[in-house]
Amino acid sequence: MFNNYTLNDVSQIETPEFLIFESKVESNIDSIISLVGDKKRLVPHAKTHKSKQILNKLIKNGITRHKTSTLNELEVLAECEPEELILAYPISSIKKIERLQKIINKFPKTKFSTIASNNFHLNLLKDLNGLNGVYIDLDTGMNRTGVIVDNIDDFLTQIFKYENINVLGIHAYDGQMYGKTDIEERKLESKKTLDDIRLLEKKLLHQYSLKNCEIIVGGSWSFHFYIDEKDMKLSPGTWIYWDASNNKQKELNFTIAGVVLGQVIDENKSNDTVTVDIGAKAISSDPVTENRFILVDKPKSKLIFQNEEHGIVKLNGESLNLGDYVLAQPGHACTVSPKYSRALIVNDDGIISGEIKIDARDRV
Repeated sequence: MFNNYTLNDVSQIETPEFLIFESKVESNIDSIISLVGDKKRLVPHAKTHKSKQILNKLIKNGITRHKTSTLNELEVLAECEPEELILAYPISSIKKIERLQKIINKFPKTKFSTIASNNFHLNLLKDLNGLNGVYIDLDTGMNRTGVIVDNIDDFLTQIFKYENINVLGIHAYDGQMYGKTDIEERKLESKKTLDDIRLLEKKLLHQYSLKNCEIIVGGSWSFHFYIDEKDMKLSPGTWIYWDASNNKQKELNFTIAGVVLGQVIDENKSNDTVTVDIGAKAISSDPVTENRFILVDKPKSKLIFQNEEHGIVKLNGESLNLGDYVLAQPGHACTVSPKYSRALIVNDDGIISGEIKIDARDRV
């Protein structure tokens, strides 16, 4: 029914609905293992899927260390007993420290680590018991969290004063590359990130006598530029489901596995538009409106406006009629999962074969 997506009897599916095409997920797992080579170098982010089923699938494939963004992701996914979970988000309150301590105590088979970039974080982390350690969060140009390498000496002096904090190494997410389709531009950005990392690594090993400096770097727009740096761990997230934005990276061989099924609910022929039931509560809430989804088989169409439950699509010569079903590829996969309690699994025959529970979609 849809190009590259076999889906039978759509009339039995209530829209909008989040669909995961099982073989495409399997293909993405095979692709990333083939690309990176050593599974132990992968520390993927769980924020895209937020699912124990997906995490268990990755663990069975030998990918045993994972990053999270929230304490709820950390706690829920710890039930799978991965080797390590890294809270790649700064701890900012006593309340969160208390919850992190409870999680550490509750799941002794998993190592728990986090990141820090200033003394405020360290003062909160210093009394934790059982924390595996802390990665220094390096800002390589995104200007979101982390400390820039030129201003890092004061922080390094502080972190090594805390006897109870085990410095594990460096965490660097170069998210400033997101959306830059020019591969040469991203290569230049990654070279700067690499230079910053190596400068900090040198300081840690030689000035501060750190015995081992693990480096975790990259997102889905950059991780592959560090594959030749054999000592580095790589941490993409979106790769598991992929999306329309990431699909603009022509050098990577992933496929969009997570899509949203919708339906045309109204039309305005004089404006050459139709309204679909894929609003902001059903699919990506970023990036800019026109890039929040792409309709499969309707390449000229464009999302021009979106409310909570409505998406207005300019047809631009494409044909859609009232009641037609549409399949939308999200512009940003990570913002789709939290909007559903579960996704339906579609097998190779186009049949709904089960569901994936999105276990960690909530904040608490």
